[in-house]
Amino acid sequence: MNLLHRLFKVLCVVVATHGAVFVAAQELSVVKPRKAGDFVNSIGVNTHFGYYDTTYGKYEQILKPRLLELGVKHIRDGTYNQDVVRKYREVGQAGIRLLLITSSDRAVSQAKAIGDMLWGVEAVNEPDMRRYEGGWVKFACREQQNLYQAIKQDSELSHLPVVGLSLANIRRSPSELGDISQWMDYGGMHPYAAGEYPSKHWGWGMSMESALGEARKVSGDKPLLVTECGYHNRIAEKSHPGVSEQAAAIYHLHLFFIYFNQGVERSYKYELLDLKDDEKMSDKECHFGLVRSDGSVKPSFTAIKNLILLLDDEKKDFRCRDLEYAVESDAVIRTTLLQKSDGSWWLALMREVDVFDLKSGQDVEVEPIKVSVKFARKMDVCCYKPNHSVEPIAEWQSVRSVECMMDGCVQLLRIEK
Repeated sequence: MNLLHRLFKVLCVVVATHGAVFVAAQELSVVKPRKAGDFVNSIGVNTHFGYYDTTYGKYEQILKPRLLELGVKHIRDGTYNQDVVRKYREVGQAGIRLLLITSSDRAVSQAKAIGDMLWGVEAVNEPDMRRYEGGWVKFACREQQNLYQAIKQDSELSHLPVVGLSLANIRRSPSELGDISQWMDYGGMHPYAAGEYPSKHWGWGMSMESALGEARKVSGDKPLLVTECGYHNRIAEKSHPGVSEQAAAIYHLHLFFIYFNQGVERSYKYELLDLKDDEKMSDKECHFGLVRSDGSVKPSFTAIKNLILLLDDEKKDFRCRDLEYAVESDAVIRTTLLQKSDGSWWLALMREVDVFDLKSGQDVEVEPIKVSVKFARKMDVCCYKPNHSVEPIAEWQSVRSVECMMDGCVQLLRIEK
């Protein structure tokens, strides 16, 4: 192997650790996977347990059964009372952990009441959208510092992560607020994609690089959480465009992988349930849910549920092994390589393509293209399409290459020796 080839392979290992982008033919690359369980753990959802006058008020009929069925391990919520605490602790018995939005003067008492199912606490949500005496910047700085000190100075709670407040206007507000990273363990951001493919729009028309750069003006080098993200289904909305339920189901899976590839520790989809019945589609706030107001599930719910079922892996104490492969296509293909504790690799293939036309308000029929994946040695491979099923759509035995016909949906390859 010549020196140039060696350098190329080393570079591929570094790039692929954060997800690789393939265009046209590529040489075989040695890729370091991440743990599949870590990816599943990066998927969260926002809830409103205390919104009794909405669909969330139907706890036994809709909220609890749908949340447990979805399979996510993390929720984010800002409601609190004794009844809500009981419900938090009940779903916590199923392994769900809570990121609680709270205030500095109540954080300690609330955290102790909630108990072990609490994962962390977060300061006030989107303070730049509210009016405070002395201005929102002064309030946000004071609240973030007070919350951090309250948690870290309590011996029972000091282990809890404190998440930095998330800002609504990520184009302007981070520069106004400045670096307050010393008062947080994680930064937060809200990169709503506004109806576009998730890598193209990270809020306020910003690119991935620009939005991440703005977030780090506040959080420095602390790890990031996306505490709100996702799509709503009010297509007529102009200021924050929506997409069809079918398009949202495709984009949501791309979104989780793209954010994960960018080093985001966890992304909380906004939100679990549609708030209220809104048959006339007059209010976008009623259509962010994965579940409709009557309790029926949207395609996004099924896609995320299937994704979790396919990739979930509880075992943590194993070392990932590199995989040598290449992806060939005439289109831009994003990838994420994961590995389970049983040794199987899981390669996510994402074709960067729009599946919804915002101008016409219609789904785009995406013509499938051929994507080839080549391996350094013979492998057994199964292909899955989580938007449709947890059953394989194709299987190959002892092959050095496979060909997939890809439309806009994420496809997963399970690869075994």
